[in-house]
Amino acid sequence: MTDLEKMLRGFREQFVRGSGERFSRVALRLTRLEEDPTDVEALRELRMEFHGFCGLGGTYGFPQVTQLGLVGEKECDALLSAGAAPGEADLGSWRSLSRKLRSQITGEPAGRAADWPSRPAPAAARPDVLLVEDDAAVAKLLTLLAERDGLAVRCAPTRAAALEEVDRRMPSLALVDEGLPDGSGFGLIEQIRSRAGGEEIPILVLSGRARVLDRVEAIHSGADGLVAKPVDWRALSRQIHQLLENPQKTARILSIEDDPDQANFLRSVLETAGYEVHVIPDGSQLDAALSAFAPELVLMDILLPGVSGSDLVRGLRQDARYATLPLVFLTTESQLDARIEAIKAGGDDFLVKPVAPGLLLSTVAARIERARFLKDLIERDGLTGLLTQTAFLERARIAIGRLQRHPEGPILALVIVDLDDFREVNDAYGHPAGDGVVASLAAVLKRRLRQTDTIGRIGGEEFGVLLEDLTREDAVRLLQRLVADFSAVEQGAEDGRTFHAGFSAGIAMFEPGSTDLGAWLERANRALSRAKQAGRGHVVAA
Repeated sequence: MTDLEKMLRGFREQFVRGSGERFSRVALRLTRLEEDPTDVEALRELRMEFHGFCGLGGTYGFPQVTQLGLVGEKECDALLSAGAAPGEADLGSWRSLSRKLRSQITGEPAGRAADWPSRPAPAAARPDVLLVEDDAAVAKLLTLLAERDGLAVRCAPTRAAALEEVDRRMPSLALVDEGLPDGSGFGLIEQIRSRAGGEEIPILVLSGRARVLDRVEAIHSGADGLVAKPVDWRALSRQIHQLLENPQKTARILSIEDDPDQANFLRSVLETAGYEVHVIPDGSQLDAALSAFAPELVLMDILLPGVSGSDLVRGLRQDARYATLPLVFLTTESQLDARIEAIKAGGDDFLVKPVAPGLLLSTVAARIERARFLKDLIERDGLTGLLTQTAFLERARIAIGRLQRHPEGPILALVIVDLDDFREVNDAYGHPAGDGVVASLAAVLKRRLRQTDTIGRIGGEEFGVLLEDLTREDAVRLLQRLVADFSAVEQGAEDGRTFHAGFSAGIAMFEPGSTDLGAWLERANRALSRAKQAGRGHVVAA
């Protein structure tokens, strides 16, 4: 038995032990309805109890429990929709259902977790790109641009040389020209895919035609996309980083689930697959969870105590911050009207209980991947590829929220970087040269800082950086080295003249217990002002 199967077996035993309390609640609801058949609240609560059995039965190896729970839920739904009170026949039917449910739960042998997926392997710490291109000029240009963006590049001019590189070490990503001296690039992709580990890496095709048929052939050969020549590096760089970085990020999932057994099941499946999961029992805690946890996907039941899932979604979609947040519902087969209402409100997908772990994970992964791609398009600055000001500040708020939840987390330093005498650069060498300086500084920051650090362009010539796990002194030393690295970079103007540029920086450490991002930014900006007053190329910490 695998660890996952043991975990599921443990939850099954917990479900069986806790079923007595569930049946006590069913009996209480039935007694209330016997005393007052017009007690609508008791009928709604009874429906929720049957709903719980429907959702959990198949999950823990009791398929008949799911079917019986579905019958009870549908019968309650029919009366609630008609505004009718239950009669003796209805109450008798539900007592019979309760006895059958108890018999199924206490009598059937344990089931087996058949489709729990294994934990994905950790991604490589630093990506490298295999560039398969026989045009030396194109290969040189793409290598320079890729290395400027912090990517390591290995070049191969032929299929044979490329396969030698692959056999030596599988790259993080491959860029393959469609036409190579010793054969088709599409054939090379098929060979790479056949190697151990070759199915997992992203591969992009470089093509001088980029017709629909070429894209089809690229997909058929196993490529993840086709890039037209001449290459738009900004677009290609964004695509490369989206393919490389997003799978390495731990996605945060917020589950709104009032049933403890169902919540435990969802948490275990998702956490086993590497997700960070936060569970709340009802919608009353939603605002606080969204602010502090910043989920990338919300998973919720349509039926929740006190409020419907569709009402929650409708409220979320009215807030621009959550317009693109994926919202996935858990439903039962009987909830057709509720599903229609949830779609109208803005829900993205539905999973029918009992949901198989594999289906749950594939749905969640697809929705998060799509949302990340769209978010990346929105949040990246066009010139530098860094986060925009809005996106950077949101990352800072998320970091503050994370430290509120886990005070033992990493210490954080906020750095404001500003180019020195940038107006003079534009006046003397032209605005294209100024843009080149901005892009050059962005490249230095991306190349010299870690992937765990957050970098954004927060003004025309101003950048923000969040550094993790560095003391005040270490942060100062790091920025001083970056000042020296950047000042040594030779900048160029359109008329052929060359020059050097520099920057100054202000640093403010996060103060434990603080929740005010504005105050943190103000401290960093005051430190930057002191650095500017001291002259070019200075670093000052608050």
